[in-house]
Amino acid sequence: MIVKKDRNKGALVTLIVGLVLNISLGVAKLVVGQLSGSVSVTSDAFNNISDAGVSVVTVLAVALSARAADHGHPYGHGRYEYIAAFVLGAAVAAVGIEVLASGIRRAIDPVSPEFGTAVFITLGVSIGVKAFMALFYTVRGKKANSTTVGAAAVDSFSDVAVTSVVLVCAVVERKTGAHIDGYVSVAVALFIIVLAVRILKNVIDRLLGARPDQALYDGVNAIVTSHPEVISTHDLIINDYGAAIKIAEIDAVFPADMSFVAVHAVCDEMEKQALNALGVRLSVHADPLIIDDTRLVEIRKNVDCAIANFSASAHDTEIDDKARVVRLDIHVDGKAPVQELKAMVEAEIRKTVDYAVEIDIDYI
Repeated sequence: MIVKKDRNKGALVTLIVGLVLNISLGVAKLVVGQLSGSVSVTSDAFNNISDAGVSVVTVLAVALSARAADHGHPYGHGRYEYIAAFVLGAAVAAVGIEVLASGIRRAIDPVSPEFGTAVFITLGVSIGVKAFMALFYTVRGKKANSTTVGAAAVDSFSDVAVTSVVLVCAVVERKTGAHIDGYVSVAVALFIIVLAVRILKNVIDRLLGARPDQALYDGVNAIVTSHPEVISTHDLIINDYGAAIKIAEIDAVFPADMSFVAVHAVCDEMEKQALNALGVRLSVHADPLIIDDTRLVEIRKNVDCAIANFSASAHDTEIDDKARVVRLDIHVDGKAPVQELKAMVEAEIRKTVDYAVEIDIDYI
């Protein structure tokens, strides 16, 4: 289990190192650009300085994400980190759009840059430093499970790609006289924009509430089903309040004749295991399984057989004799023919009781 405090500290240290490198690289390029009279190096220096500005925003956001929960924010401040990742994604997109526009201009009206030795050396060092930063961010981001640091890795990688294009195209033009920088820049720009879109989509999905990571989903379910008292589970919901803050709830089915005290003890144990093993705050809702009503047993059996081919499952089945209604939930994936499934289930239920049928379709 990754301790929240250590994870945030690791992400912060990583981003601060990147901030220092961006500032140092920007100042070095600015000095070389001014001394050599190279407009391209001076422009690249301001690009690094703007990267440093973005780094300041991300450092602040990650620092804010580490704040403890309070009365106004009972689930903590972890989503600040997603905001930081969004800012980085937007910065990568801006770089891609700028490179695309520049590449199109150069393809239409080729320009022959004049690069001296100092400029080549500066660009080479820049590529080396940015490549190190991309690798550093990637390794540290995986270790800290940080979306922001992962986005910073993509940002550094895009800088490596752009600077490499400038350097390689300059060498090719010097050797062959061919103007290829515009066309290559367009290709690199499109690649960078795709990376930016992926970052932004990932962040937006998290903020909107995307389906949880399958490994985490399976881990929570495995803890609950590992208890022999649990007959089955359903309706597992995992809410994401930051990379280190996950709150989950699940319905666990217990025998109806099991005592309330015993059920409560098992649920408590599950919740402790989920917190210690996965860092997930779990809440377990206990469902009783009635087995002394032969009609319910028959309905469950018939429905389960009927929907098995649809990769669906039924739960919370109940018979309301007063209202003459059978109610149940059916879990399906996104491809199941819902109306056909409902009609089939209703037909199976009416083989046992001639009641109305209320079906809730569950996609979670």
